[in-house]
Amino acid sequence: MADGMIGKVRLCVFIVLASQAVYSIFDYLKKSLESNRENQTEGIKKSEVLFFPDKKIACRQFLSDGGCSRDRCSYAHEVTSLSRLIDVLIKARRTLDVCVFTINCFELADAVIQMHKRGVVIRVLTDSEQIGSSGSQIEKFRREGIQVRNDLSSFFMHHKFAIVDGEVLANGSFNWTRQAVTGNRENVVITYERELVRKFSQEFNKLWEEYDPSKR
Repeated sequence: MADGMIGKVRLCVFIVLASQAVYSIFDYLKKSLESNRENQTEGIKKSEVLFFPDKKIACRQFLSDGGCSRDRCSYAHEVTSLSRLIDVLIKARRTLDVCVFTINCFELADAVIQMHKRGVVIRVLTDSEQIGSSGSQIEKFRREGIQVRNDLSSFFMHHKFAIVDGEVLANGSFNWTRQAVTGNRENVVITYERELVRKFSQEFNKLWEEYDPSKR
């Protein structure tokens, strides 16, 4: 009788200990899985939206150095939609494809030239009628050796997007003009969504071939 009771007690103890061990293993695996999911989520860059107009044009010195030495600078010294867009663009390590109707914003043009000088391959597509417009930066790009192509059509090349390293897309209503920065109601969506980036890259490459001057 005593031996049977001891056996039952031992069995109960074993079951309890085994249950605790199984629970501990399950809890460990659950926490590991959750941790991996969190790490993967943190590695995914989220899309963002920039809205214009900015109250002021971003200070050039602030854009390049993060500060300004002038006592009475009337330009913006905080993050603006323009400064954020430039920050996304200048992170290009290999390539920057720009497809924009008109470009006369000096700050954006300077950022493109800066990237070109450090070895980023720049390609620019624009509308033929806007090349000679007031303040256009296209001829400046060409003097710097940046590749530029344009349409030859009575219709507008009206796209407004840029692709950074084939990985980041900036697309919206925003033309690269001072009026768009501080006057117009505009938007730019910045996304890392691979399928969207791929589709816009395909469109850019199609137009780049179509506007090849040697094929005209």
